[in-house]
Amino acid sequence: MNDEKGVAKVNSEFEKKKGKIVALPILDFFKINFISFLVPLYFCLGLFLLFEYGFIIALSIPLAIQFLLLPVFLLILYFIYLILLIEFTALWTRWWNKKSPPVEGVFKRVLDDKDSDEGKMMKYYHKRGFIIKFPMWLTSKSPFPWLVNRALRRISHNKIGKNVIYCDAYVGLEYTEIGDGTFFYPTSALSSHAVNTIFGKISMMKIKMGKNTTLYPGIIMGPNALTKDNNVIFPNTVLHKNWRGKPDKYYYQGSPGRPIDVDHIN
Repeated sequence: MNDEKGVAKVNSEFEKKKGKIVALPILDFFKINFISFLVPLYFCLGLFLLFEYGFIIALSIPLAIQFLLLPVFLLILYFIYLILLIEFTALWTRWWNKKSPPVEGVFKRVLDDKDSDEGKMMKYYHKRGFIIKFPMWLTSKSPFPWLVNRALRRISHNKIGKNVIYCDAYVGLEYTEIGDGTFFYPTSALSSHAVNTIFGKISMMKIKMGKNTTLYPGIIMGPNALTKDNNVIFPNTVLHKNWRGKPDKYYYQGSPGRPIDVDHIN
C-alpha cells in the first residue's frame, strides 16, 4: 500500500514538472538559424558567384589555373563565413542583452513564468546558450581554431587573454575571464553555471583564471572558481563552485583540488 502511494506521489510530481521544460519557441529557432547562420552563407555564395563570373569566366582563366585558385579561394570564403557567423550571432546577443542584461548570482530557475524578472532572465540565458553553440563548434573544428576565442569575446561577455589555447576542451560559454597563456588539455571543462536541482536554483558566476594556468585532462572548473598565475591543475581534478587555492601553492589535484608536492610525484 505504501509502495503504491509512493509511486502515485512520484507520478504526480512528474506530471507537475513535465510542463517545465526548456523549449525554444519555433519563431526564435527560425530566426536564429535562418538569419544568423544562413545569411552569412548566402553572402559567401554571392562572393563565389562574383569570383566565378566576374573573374574566372570574364577573363577566360585556363582550367589548370582554376584548379589552383579554387581551393585557396574556398578556404578564404570559409574564413569569411566564420567571421560573419560570429558577428551575426553577436548582433542577436547584444539585442537580447539590452532586453535582459546578463547578471551574476544565484537565481530561481523559473521556466513557467516568462513575465517575472527571473523568468525573463532565464529565457534569455537559454537563448544565449543556444545561439553560441554552433559558432563555437564550427570554429573549433575549422582550420582556424583560434576563432573560438573571437566567438567567446564577441558573442558572450567573456574576457579571453592572448595565446589562450583549447585542445578539444569544453569551453565556458559565458562569464569567463581567462589570463594570457592559459592552456586547456582535451576533456577539461569550464562551467560558469550550475543547476542545484532540476527545477530549483541556478548559479551563474564568473570563472577567473590567472595567467599561464594549465588545465590537464579530466578537469571540471565550476562557477566562481579562481586560479592564480602559473597554477597547474593535474588530471581528474574538481575545482568546485567557489573553489580557491592556497597562497604560494601552484600545483593541485584531487576532488576537490588540493595542493600537492610535485617532487614527491616525480
